[in-house]
Amino acid sequence: MLAVDGGERVIPEGAVAPWPYILDEDRKAVLGALDQATPWHWPMKPVQELEEAWAQFTGMPYVLAANSGTAALHMAIAAAGVEPGDEVLVPADTFLASASSVLQANAIPVFVDTGIETFNIDPALVEERITGRTRAIVAVDLNGLPADYDALRRIADRHGLPLIEDAAQAHGATYRDRPVGALGTMSGASLNGSKTLSALGEGGLFATRNEEEYRLARRVLMFGEELPGQGRDYNARIMGWNYRIDVLAAAFARSQLTRLPEMSRIRRANGAALTAALDGIPGIRPPVVPEGHVYFFYPLLVEPEGLGLEDVPVEAFREAVERAVRAEGLGIMRWQPQPVPAQTLFQELRGYGRGCPWSCGHARPGHVYRPEEYPVAEEVCRRRLVLGQSFSSLGPPNDERTMRRFADVFHKVLVEERASLIALARRCAREAE
Repeated sequence: MLAVDGGERVIPEGAVAPWPYILDEDRKAVLGALDQATPWHWPMKPVQELEEAWAQFTGMPYVLAANSGTAALHMAIAAAGVEPGDEVLVPADTFLASASSVLQANAIPVFVDTGIETFNIDPALVEERITGRTRAIVAVDLNGLPADYDALRRIADRHGLPLIEDAAQAHGATYRDRPVGALGTMSGASLNGSKTLSALGEGGLFATRNEEEYRLARRVLMFGEELPGQGRDYNARIMGWNYRIDVLAAAFARSQLTRLPEMSRIRRANGAALTAALDGIPGIRPPVVPEGHVYFFYPLLVEPEGLGLEDVPVEAFREAVERAVRAEGLGIMRWQPQPVPAQTLFQELRGYGRGCPWSCGHARPGHVYRPEEYPVAEEVCRRRLVLGQSFSSLGPPNDERTMRRFADVFHKVLVEERASLIALARRCAREAE
């Protein structure tokens, strides 16, 4: 019997270790940073150590630690010279920050549909979105899988555009033996507590190879000031923000970074084991995995057609699978239920108010965001469920035995108790009417 109907759950409470994986060395690092925090000064040593370590890890010589991945992306957009009314290409299926960082520069996001195999921006569709107003391309390493940077780089170079990497979900991943964070002209990465490189709370990392881009990004980080040497002149050159990272978050992330290669190896092994264990289970489609994935999320597409349920709406089947899997003790959820251009912000074009930046005079008139222009992103969002948040983590100390338990849940729900799941899906369809 399904647990949602009163049966015994497959995974008992506490059997899956949460993320992030915290060791005594992490606690020691945070306590050490606490001891160094007075008298207050900036930048603090743990912040500099994190920046230096990320520079070494990625090979990007100029790094700034920020208080969020969104801040780091905004810094990259600004450092790319994006100004009001300019346009920046962004994948349609991503987290809002990939696009809102463009709005923060008073510029206009222009969306590109995603690939059905990788869920990343589709290089074949990028060029048709480029106009004379395009100033940059943002590529997102979604779910832990890098985008196709060689193809994107050829397009960006042909049009003289910077290629900005949104590496928020993929620290530790590689693309053709190159590390995430170093795949674009610049990169912005999140250190949110859920990420594969975690600051436990919030944090971000900006990285570039260019000293001038670093100088421009640092202005955005620190109130628009130039920051000559180690001092401050308290003279804002541009509109800047306070994007400084918390010292304790920096210390925790620096400690975690020392173990990132090994944690990434375990994530890859766990992802491969889960995919193998799910082989042949009908009703779901595991992700296609080119080399280098680190499984921040493990995305699954539901396929009621695989169970012969052509008369059950995909949405109702997805709802039934989610309810049943959760009841069995496995954390699963919808992530991004609609493409970003379908969100209210882009449908109503209110922006900062009075329609800015779309209506502020510098932008090309007539911007309209039509969700149907992104059919792949729409279909992915309609069918997608994800594992990989704190209570279904593919990170250590969870191992291949844990992944077999994950697969046991899907085997029970979609094979052993298929009739009960179908009945639940039909109830979900009636509830939605």
